[in-house]
Amino acid sequence: MTHYPQIASQLFNRPLLAHRGTLEQYARAMAPRIFGGPVTFGGEWQAGLIGEPVRDVVDWEGNPTYTGPRMIGKTGVAVIEAEGALVPKGKWIGAMCDATSYEGIHAQVSDCRSNKDIRGVILEVDSFGGAVSGAFSCADAIHQLAQEKPVLAILTEHACSAAYLLASAATGSVIPKTGLAGSVGVIMLHVDYSKALDKAGVNITPIFSGARKNDYSPYEALGEEVYKKAVAEADTVRDMFIDAVAGYRKGRITADALRKTEAETFMGADAVNMGLVDEVGDPIAAANAFISEIGRKAA
Repeated sequence: MTHYPQIASQLFNRPLLAHRGTLEQYARAMAPRIFGGPVTFGGEWQAGLIGEPVRDVVDWEGNPTYTGPRMIGKTGVAVIEAEGALVPKGKWIGAMCDATSYEGIHAQVSDCRSNKDIRGVILEVDSFGGAVSGAFSCADAIHQLAQEKPVLAILTEHACSAAYLLASAATGSVIPKTGLAGSVGVIMLHVDYSKALDKAGVNITPIFSGARKNDYSPYEALGEEVYKKAVAEADTVRDMFIDAVAGYRKGRITADALRKTEAETFMGADAVNMGLVDEVGDPIAAANAFISEIGRKAA
C-alpha cells in the first residue's frame, strides 16, 4: 500500500526541478514512509525519517499562520524565504519535511507588491529545488515584483534547479564563495516495487481501458516506449526552464549557454563567470548593503 499519496504523487513519476543529490535524499527519507518499509535506491537498502516543520501559509491542521511579509525593522525591506524543498499545495505536506510552498511565496510576493511601505525585497534562497507544478508561475510573480521594486536574491548557500529558477527572476543576485547555483535541468523517478510484491505473495493485475492508461505503473518495470515518453516530457520542461531564465536574465546569460551547462551546478565565482549569478559576496554584508541602498533612495 502507498501511504501519503499526496506526497508520493509529487515525488515520483513526474518531472522535478530538483538537484540529483537532494532528490536522492528526499527519496531515501520519504520512500520508507510512503511504501511502508525499507526500499532500494541505487542498489542499497535505505530507511529513514525526517520531521522538520514546514514553513507555509497554513499549519498542519490547515490553520492560517501567515500574517504578512517579514519586515526588517523600519528599513522598508521585506524578506521572502525560499528554503528546503519547493512544493505546490504545501499545506498537504504539514510537518512532514522541511519545505517552502509556492503558495506561500505567492502570498508574500502579492503583499510586497501592494504594500507601499515595502520599497525593496530580499529573496533568501537556500534550496536544491522541488516540484515543477507551480514553479514557473511563482518565478513569473517574482519577476513581476522585480519590475516594480528592487528584489535581491541572496543565496544562503544553494539555489539549484527550481530554486535557481526563482532566484533568476530577481533584479540581482549574490552568491557566497562556497554557494552552488545552476542545475538547469529536469529529473524524474519511476518506482518499481513489483519484486517486493512478489516476495510478499501479492499479485496485482491492472485492468484498464486505453493503451497508455497504465503508463508509469509501479507494479511493473518501466517499458522502453514509456521511458522515451518520459525523456521527451523532461526535455520539454527543461526547454521551458531555459527560456524562462534566459528571459529573466536577458543580457547576462543566453539560452544557448544555459543549455550547454547540461544541468551542471557551479560554485561561487564560477557561477558568476557563467552569468548565472551577478556577484560573489557574504550574505549578511549583501543584505546590509541592499538595506542601505534602499534607505538612500528613500531619503
